[in-house]
Formats: sequence, C-alpha cells, structure tokens
Amino acid sequence: MNEKEIIEKIKQRKQYSGILDSSVKRVLDSVKGDDEDKIKKTRSNLRKVFSAFLTNKVLKGKIKDSKIILKSHVSTRERADFYLEIYKRILKGLDKKISVIDLGAGVNGFSYDYFNKLNYDVDYIGIEAIKQLVDLTNSYFNENKINGKMIYEDLFNLDKIIKIIENTEKPRVVFMFKIIDALEFLKRDYSKELILKISEKAERIVISFATASLGNKQRFKAQRYWLINFINENFHVLDDFCISNERFIVFEKKKQ
Repeated sequence: MNEKEIIEKIKQRKQYSGILDSSVKRVLDSVKGDDEDKIKKTRSNLRKVFSAFLTNKVLKGKIKDSKIILKSHVSTRERADFYLEIYKRILKGLDKKISVIDLGAGVNGFSYDYFNKLNYDVDYIGIEAIKQLVDLTNSYFNENKINGKMIYEDLFNLDKIIKIIENTEKPRVVFMFKIIDALEFLKRDYSKELILKISEKAERIVISFATASLGNKQRFKAQRYWLINFINENFHVLDDFCISNERFIVFEKKKQ
C-alpha cells in the first residue's frame, strides 16, 4: 500500500475517521515495519496523542447539554465545576471585550457561557484536529447564537495558526489546555516554538497540564520543569495555580 492508502486504512476505524490526514501522517511517519505493523502502531500512537478525545460518548454526538458535555468529556471533566474560578483568574486585568483563541480546543467551546457570567464579551475561535468535535461545537454555537467558531486545523501548520490569530481583534488570549504532552510526543520542543511564535501576536497565553492521570488520579512524577523553566526565562508569569488535578500557568511577554 502507498502512504495515502495506509492513512485511509487507519481512518476506517470510526474513532480515527475525523482526525486530520496531516495528523495521522505525522504519527505514521514516526513508526516502522510492514504495512500492517504501521497501521497497528499508528493507531496505538493516535490513541496516546488523542486519548482525551477518542472513545467518548460525547464524540458520538449523543449529548447536547453544554454542562453535561463538559462533565462527561474526558478532557474537560475535572475542570467542569470550576470554570468560573478558572476564567476569573486567567482573564483578570483584561478588557471585557477580548478574543480567545483555543488551541486543541476539544469541547472547551461548550464553556462559553462562563465568559458571559463574568461579563466578558468574547470572540471565540477554537482550533481542533478532530472533525466530530469541530462539527459538534459549531452546531452548538449556531443553535445558541454564540459568537464562536471552530476551525478544523492541524496545530503543526504554524503559518496557518498565526494567520488565524492575526485575523482576530486585540486583546488576544491564547488557551493551550492539556495539549503540551501531545505536541511533544509528536515533535520534541515544538511547544516552545509554538509558544514563542504566538507570543508575538497574543497579549496573554494560558497553558495547562494534568497533574494526575485521568483514570486512577495517580499523581504524575514528571513535573515538566523544562517547560516551566522555559516560561520563567522568556516570559512574565501572571499566575500559576492548580485546580482539580490541573495546573494553569498564565503569562505574557516581558515588558521592554
């Protein structure tokens, strides 16, 4: 089989069908073996990269209520009861009219109502590589007349990501919730490259990462000092806090 045929074969399984071809190819390029080995290993690695987004009833579009979706989906479940506190802290000091660009958004767009509760007027752009989640969230935005849009795009298409950010109004806040590990799995130090590029366009960046496993809640031994040190060396940290097994770091460019 040629590369295109292998990618098509990988995506024949329903849970992988909505993943961008470019994302599948990136994982495929990292494995070796015959065609069947490559298919098996690529699917296995896709599960690692997109584990928080696959094999979930939300992905199948069976739930419509925004609060239930946030509590049901693996990627947002732990923060579902704390959105008001989280958004209050990470947006503190900004104008009430802002643009939020949510990288690897998943179903985080369903938290839009919490912006309203804090009296923020938000232009929301979510960028996501799983089409089912893009379609699901866009349907929610359309049905509820929300000023939001999901874009089906690869976070490794850096020029396109920058263009999307440039097409929003200032001030801009970029969310990077629980995506660092997936980016690093695919390309070492890409998180640093991405953060440096978007920091030229955004007034504020917020990253988060899990501090315990999603399943058994066991605390991670890895502390991600490489990332924390990089942020401390290159940016001004505005806030750093943990809520419900998730650590948030809020930062901006250093003042000249």
